[in-house]
Amino acid sequence: MLRKIATYLLHLVLWSLIIAAIVWAGTLSTKHRDSSLVEGTDIEVRGGDDNPLIKAESVDIWLKEQGMHPDGTALSKVDIAAIERVVENYSAVANANVYVGYDCRVKIDIEQREPIARLRIAGYDSYLTNDGYLLPAKGCSSAYVKVITGDYKPLFDADYTGYLGDIVQDSIASIERYIEELEQAKIPHFERYIENNRALRTVKRSAPKRSIFDSDEKHDILVKAYKERLSDAVESHSINERMIDEDIAAIEREQESARGIKKVLVRQAEEFDAMVAMIHHIMSDDFLCSEVVQIVTTGGKHKALQIAIVPRQADVTVDLGTTENLEGKLATLRRFYDKGLNLIGWDRYSRISLRYDGQVVCR
Repeated sequence: MLRKIATYLLHLVLWSLIIAAIVWAGTLSTKHRDSSLVEGTDIEVRGGDDNPLIKAESVDIWLKEQGMHPDGTALSKVDIAAIERVVENYSAVANANVYVGYDCRVKIDIEQREPIARLRIAGYDSYLTNDGYLLPAKGCSSAYVKVITGDYKPLFDADYTGYLGDIVQDSIASIERYIEELEQAKIPHFERYIENNRALRTVKRSAPKRSIFDSDEKHDILVKAYKERLSDAVESHSINERMIDEDIAAIEREQESARGIKKVLVRQAEEFDAMVAMIHHIMSDDFLCSEVVQIVTTGGKHKALQIAIVPRQADVTVDLGTTENLEGKLATLRRFYDKGLNLIGWDRYSRISLRYDGQVVCR
């Protein structure tokens, strides 16, 4: 029995010593690691294999410009979260993951946004990504994507960065709040209606009542005075009511104007979404993706968006008209190409119109 207890105690002591040694070694390793310096930074950019917007060299420069480059810094002083924030602050970066490897090197894994088109119209130079994100082209590497040109007037500013849906939702919410504020602004005018009517009723209720002690002459004087007061009150009531009507009408005109702006905004967003969907459709079709190099746009604001495409191999414009049924129009173009245009060539015509469903007009 004593031997078993001794064996048990011996094992317990041995395991305690082993655990203590492991903890001690780990502590020494951690202290050594924390006091070590970063031996280098490895930057990997994923996504955009065919259209890279970000280069590892650019990220290296960003970190140096922000004073956040970790090379030569003690590992214990490396602020992983701050480096991630600096990298993700650049609009072309979708996501960044920063960590320190066992080799004392900082690893920065970056997922870049995937561009599908470049908006190059007057005052605008932005990339559009596959998830509807807009970002300025300045500071990005040039990507080989479809180019949107023309005099189209987008609903966002030239320097806007973010999702189109966000600016649309924010703008609509702002307009709706303004309309509600205007609705609340009517309340004091409705109260003026009540007060105006109350003033008239008060005068009407002041009609003289003949007393048995009043002479005819005195009663006539009272009646005459009442009629004069009533006439003045009716006239004043009419003037006040007209002024109140005009004030409320002015507010309602402002509300209607705001609703009109909202309507235009929604229409513009729908048109832009339709164009983005068309670009996705073009990219998913090998024939269209290889042929279409430019998208020419006109309109915007109070005018409907009009779209035309320019093929790679000829000086011809294919007019698609409005954003209605763009996929159907492109399908018509493909059938037209397969049934003869591929034999005579794009350059046979200077303009091909597909404005109307199922119709092709060439000249």
